[in-house]
Amino acid sequence: MENRGFDFSPYHLILIAMRICFLTLGCKQNQYETELVREYFLKNGAEEVSLDENPDVVFINTCSVTSLAGQQSRNLVRRALRRGARVMVSGCHAILFRDEFSGENIEILEDPWNLNSILEKFSTRRRGYVLIERGCNNFCSYCIVPYARGRVRSRPKEDIIKEVKNLIKNGHKEIVLTGTHMGQYGKDTGEKLSSLLLTLAELGARIRLTSINPDEADEVLKAFHHPMIAPHLHLALQSGSDKVLKLMRRNYTREDIKKLVYRIKEIREDAGIGADFIVGFPGEGEREFEETYKLVEELPFSYLHVFRYSERPMTLAVLYPERVPERVRKKRSKTLRELAKKKFYDFRKELIGKTYTVLVEKKKDSVTGLSYGFTPNYVRVQFEGNGRDEVVVRIERIDDEFTYGKVLH
Repeated sequence: MENRGFDFSPYHLILIAMRICFLTLGCKQNQYETELVREYFLKNGAEEVSLDENPDVVFINTCSVTSLAGQQSRNLVRRALRRGARVMVSGCHAILFRDEFSGENIEILEDPWNLNSILEKFSTRRRGYVLIERGCNNFCSYCIVPYARGRVRSRPKEDIIKEVKNLIKNGHKEIVLTGTHMGQYGKDTGEKLSSLLLTLAELGARIRLTSINPDEADEVLKAFHHPMIAPHLHLALQSGSDKVLKLMRRNYTREDIKKLVYRIKEIREDAGIGADFIVGFPGEGEREFEETYKLVEELPFSYLHVFRYSERPMTLAVLYPERVPERVRKKRSKTLRELAKKKFYDFRKELIGKTYTVLVEKKKDSVTGLSYGFTPNYVRVQFEGNGRDEVVVRIERIDDEFTYGKVLH
């Protein structure tokens, strides 16, 4: 951890009565690590305020997964400096491009785990996130993240269990497991992800998983039948073309994807299956994009996250020929997103009349003014609130954007 001016001792923090703002870009790992920093500072006398309240310090967790994310990281830092705050930056962009964050009032916090290693609660949600590993060994040709996060380091199983128990004790009814590359948990220690999942599922809270690679799904599926594991998986697929998958250095094929999706549905028929896709990757011609489109069209996905390929320094893909023009990337992104919207509608339509236990979010929906929460298979449902943290909801109707339900009890 770089520390060229901040005094992190609790005594110093209490003396200065620091007013601090927390801003987070990017992935769920960043959200988790921001929470480590938040808990440390608030425990030691700091007061959390918004950026508009002129904080003394602004902590910014940066992202570098795309060029846009890097630009957003720089913009947030500039906004904080204009307000006269001292700025503490962390996350991938700060680690990889530290020269962009040099200056008298900027510090880099390289490893938030040096401040705090086990959370007691997650302050901003009904659910709590728990990071089970850090780092990635894959070095896919488009991805800059391994250069920032390093190799896989799995958390000790006993620390994960302790943290989950802390969160449950403090009222969190759903625990979301995450990591840089969650499917590689235990590769460095010999632990089994399936064993961890089954252990956590017996602690009393619903367990939800975040992104998993298709070639690492076996360990998850060994535990996926457990009723306390949410029937929801997000698959990091990236393409439906064997040619493009090979160029991306992904270790599976189009046929592997098909077999996996149908296998998930065999275990949990009501499972919500989301997926990531990158369009416009070098070497993706019309044929390869059509293969991706047809794969999505065929398989029972509930939603997609669609990204246009973004060149990142230090990655192999920046050297590839057969560049796809930006206008084509935008067109393909729009086409796949339109299909994703239809898949989402079709999935939600099948839920009408079904009943689910839903955790109510703290804030009401900004558009409808209704309370909302997520079903176990990860559909956001709107309903008239009754002041409870957890309700049983029957899905009544849907439109293009929203899903509406009625609280039964």
